Amino acid sequence: MKDCLVCVGVLLASMFLGRDAGAQQVKLRAAIQLPIAAGSLQGDTLKRFKEEVERRSNGTVAVVIFDNGTLFGDAQMVDAVASGAVEIGITASQEYVERAPSLAILDLPFFFNFRALAEAAAKPNGELRRLIDATLLTDVGLRVLLWQSIGDTHFFSKGRDVADPARLKDQRVVTPGDALNDFVVSCGGKPTTAPVFKFHDLIKGGTHDAALMTLSGVNVLNLWKVQDTITLTTHARVEFILVINDRVWKALSPRHRAVMMEAARAVEREGRARLAEVEKEDERFARSKGIKLVPLTPDQVAEWRACTADLVIKYMEKNGEKARRLMSAYRKLRTDPCCTEIPGNAVFTRH
Repeated sequence: MKDCLVCVGVLLASMFLGRDAGAQQVKLRAAIQLPIAAGSLQGDTLKRFKEEVERRSNGTVAVVIFDNGTLFGDAQMVDAVASGAVEIGITASQEYVERAPSLAILDLPFFFNFRALAEAAAKPNGELRRLIDATLLTDVGLRVLLWQSIGDTHFFSKGRDVADPARLKDQRVVTPGDALNDFVVSCGGKPTTAPVFKFHDLIKGGTHDAALMTLSGVNVLNLWKVQDTITLTTHARVEFILVINDRVWKALSPRHRAVMMEAARAVEREGRARLAEVEKEDERFARSKGIKLVPLTPDQVAEWRACTADLVIKYMEKNGEKARRLMSAYRKLRTDPCCTEIPGNAVFTRH
């Protein structure tokens, strides 16, 4: 696969960039799985990044977007950008885990399960974010431009909620990435990985009972047509990461690198500010379609934590010193005033 991507990259680069080799304008291709017209947060973020780069560079840097999986899908994206088959790509953090396993910390259940904590972890100048970005650079050859959260992960189902993890037993759950499969298995479910655009048909066809997805799936993926219940487990934030091949980055002029990073920071702030309103709108849309939203009680969160506790141990054993550094940064984050208490006033009733 990787050798094939390199060959494709050389061919595309010669066709697409070669004719501009002596020209003033630099052209960079950017790939995304989803169609830009779908109105997804990650799609809007890539579009805004293109606009800001081109505006701030006075057109001397052009970002040409190939959407809807035209060049590469999510499963190929990391290798495609790392090999140089495409210069820029955006995909979910789960897709980087195969090449950088320590990034699985972002999917450990209930580690980042409230907004203040998730936002603090994603701050570009924060220790946790800097460690993750550095890992992608050193281990994969990808330089991080920005992060874009698309919200928290929840269970979509029909006719029943899974607020009590025992109700997940033997349920067939479709997930967007292998990193989430262990979470499902640990509480008795039967997971299958598939691209999100297939979720609707898999559930409609009766081969799956439930799906792991953000609230955006109600509208963007039309899951309201095949599911009627969302259990708001809020167990992990879904972060999309926009990256550029580091060799391409180093070949840019200092001015162009500065412009791109300025654009990335501005667009990231803008996108994260939009998230709260987008989630509220997704929730309103779900309710308008008759979707039942079921939050977890503190007791149910404790039960979910209990059945997934081994995942943290396995993560630490697998990732060694990198995991220890990330966990140290996480512990420091949890002592920050922003992140010491969960929101709300619900209390435990079982002990």
